[in-house]
Amino acid sequence: MTRPSTECPYSGTFIEGQRLRLEGEHAAVLRGIDAERAELRNWSSHDDSGIDQHMADDATALTEQEMDVTLISNARYILSEIDDALHRLEAGTYGWDDEAVCWIREERLEALPWARREIEGQRRLEDKMKRNSRDSYTIDQDVTSL
Repeated sequence: MTRPSTECPYSGTFIEGQRLRLEGEHAAVLRGIDAERAELRNWSSHDDSGIDQHMADDATALTEQEMDVTLISNARYILSEIDDALHRLEAGTYGWDDEAVCWIREERLEALPWARREIEGQRRLEDKMKRNSRDSYTIDQDVTSL
């Protein structure tokens, strides 16, 4: 990350409020991860899983376990984004959009306290990711059709 080229436009009150929000979000995400892990342990501790159950029941259980794993994975990603935002607060670069070379608007940071980009840059990144995903899917389809 490059050093911001202009002075931070945010007030100390705004920065401290964002720190408190990020710390609260961090704690909430950790609680969510713990709850999902507990639910996964409950699923895996069933003595009758897979024995004398209807196949549809097994499929439902497996689907719910996969959803729990996905939720944990997503929560870990958010947790890493929150941790990075807290590090940026400490480094004095919180709110700096390296790509656009500007400070992110307060409204954006209030909506998503761990935002790394101004909304236009985020849209460009997501569009690029979608295009790359479609391109790789098309390539995979072409290979499998041979």
